[in-house]
Amino acid sequence: MKKTALYYSTIFLEHLVPEGHPENNNRIKFIIKKIQESNFKNLKFKKAKPANHDILKLGHTESYINWLTQLKPEKEIIKIDQDTFMSPKTLEAAKIGVGCLIDAIDSVLEKRYENAFCLIRPPGHHAEREKAMGFCFFSTIGIGVKYLKKIKKISKIAVVDFDVHHGNGTQNILWDDPECLFISIHQDKIFPFTGSKNETGIKNNILNIPVSSSSNSTEFRNFVDNIILPRLIKFEPEFLLISAGFDGHKDDQLSQTQWEESDFIYITKKLKSIANQFCKDRIVSCLEGGYHLEKLSTCCVSHLKTLME
Repeated sequence: MKKTALYYSTIFLEHLVPEGHPENNNRIKFIIKKIQESNFKNLKFKKAKPANHDILKLGHTESYINWLTQLKPEKEIIKIDQDTFMSPKTLEAAKIGVGCLIDAIDSVLEKRYENAFCLIRPPGHHAEREKAMGFCFFSTIGIGVKYLKKIKKISKIAVVDFDVHHGNGTQNILWDDPECLFISIHQDKIFPFTGSKNETGIKNNILNIPVSSSSNSTEFRNFVDNIILPRLIKFEPEFLLISAGFDGHKDDQLSQTQWEESDFIYITKKLKSIANQFCKDRIVSCLEGGYHLEKLSTCCVSHLKTLME
């Protein structure tokens, strides 16, 4: 029986943000506690090395990477923009986060594991080619796609992002790559105020599904079944990456959507069936948002359980 790999490092607890910031290290602490309580049999904890310069350059410019390196504070927490902060260990945590995804991709391609989940922070899907924003520094999933394509020679990669905020950074990096399909379902008219239906990429390779603030389970599943799945089936991906944000949950303080834990299980099951049909079961999922600590940890564990089924 093949196992699921869980990529994690204690460095993710050392990325510090100001008091009261929603993206704090309690998020990871709560998830780890919930995973330990769940007593998983076929879950293998894995560590990874930081992604090197060449890997980071798959998604970002040389000048941007150098700027972040020079910015690195020695003691204090510095402000990058209104909600993105860097502490002395932030850059290392972000590089190890990317390293986790790269190692996860390798281990799934080499059939050492059935699939993998990267329990990382800072998150990545708002980081653009030359811009840190929305708590994010490196486009973890964007880099992963480019790695699969350029280094691993897998041509057709699909990304599904169900974080409640639009994955503008992933979109920015994949915009002009017709062989990569990026699908984002997100609440309309909230940060980062992108992701409208008419943002479709160079060759219709971007599919944005903005939903209203009152979006509920019925609507969410309707979009999964009638828009997301048909598009994936038409595309026939060879590898599937997931940006798994759980901030669309009805109790999350950063959004208004009324999605529930069972909806995240639902979409995970459906994506697994797509991976089974087209990708030789190859899925790697990466944590993005989710700020209600209790609901984040239970949703995350349910997502993980579903991957392991």
